[in-house]
Amino acid sequence: MNDQYLSVTQVANQKQVSRNAVYRAIQEGRLPSTQIAGLVVVKFQDAEVWQPKARTGRRSGVKSSDETKAKIAEAQRMRWQKKEQQE
Repeated sequence: MNDQYLSVTQVANQKQVSRNAVYRAIQEGRLPSTQIAGLVVVKFQDAEVWQPKARTGRRSGVKSSDETKAKIAEAQRMRWQKKEQQE
């Protein structure tokens, strides 16, 4: 059987995710892989059926609430104060 293989970079480009996301899926056992001459590769068929996890975090263009902005500003002030005390 003539299997076609893709590199991690090719899988990442195909699925529009980072290479780290592909390596994480491999490490978690969600994406089968093999090594050929020291290179991690994924069978084309496995890459086709693999579905990356949904992206998490704040979406681009979503506004932070005033409460969240205040918490961030306070945390930044605390870090600066701590840094100044250390110097």
